Amino acid sequence: MHGWLIALILALPLAVMAEKVEKGQPFPVYTLEDPHGVTNTLKAETRHVIIASEMPISKSITAWLKTKAPDYLEQHRAEYVSDVTPMPGIISFLFAKPKMRKYPFRMLLAEDPSFAKTYPRQDGKLALFVLDENRVIADVHFLAKPEELEPFLK
Repeated sequence: MHGWLIALILALPLAVMAEKVEKGQPFPVYTLEDPHGVTNTLKAETRHVIIASEMPISKSITAWLKTKAPDYLEQHRAEYVSDVTPMPGIISFLFAKPKMRKYPFRMLLAEDPSFAKTYPRQDGKLALFVLDENRVIADVHFLAKPEELEPFLK
């Protein structure tokens, strides 16, 4: 019995890792709200999903997108998701979302902890998922600066 328990405990990290999507797999269709409370689902025409999992990365993407046309993401068939699960709910509600509502571009907010468990990440980097016409992940890139997105979005 103890051997079975030890095997189960050792297998748990592998099971958790198996949940993350990777190249060659279908990209899970998500339904997320924007800062205005509008529900959005992954669009069929989307070919790039940009995910920021940390506040400094999210801030750098926001600053970069403010220099672009308001429809830059749509023109490049891209969606931007900010994982805000580390942020306390009261801070998000009182300060972050009101500020985000003023952004000239659309961003989606991942507020469910299960979102972060699905998509791989690297500390200090944004994740770019490149999707084919069937929403299969053709490639995954981890980039240190949002400017590094441009060659992929063209």
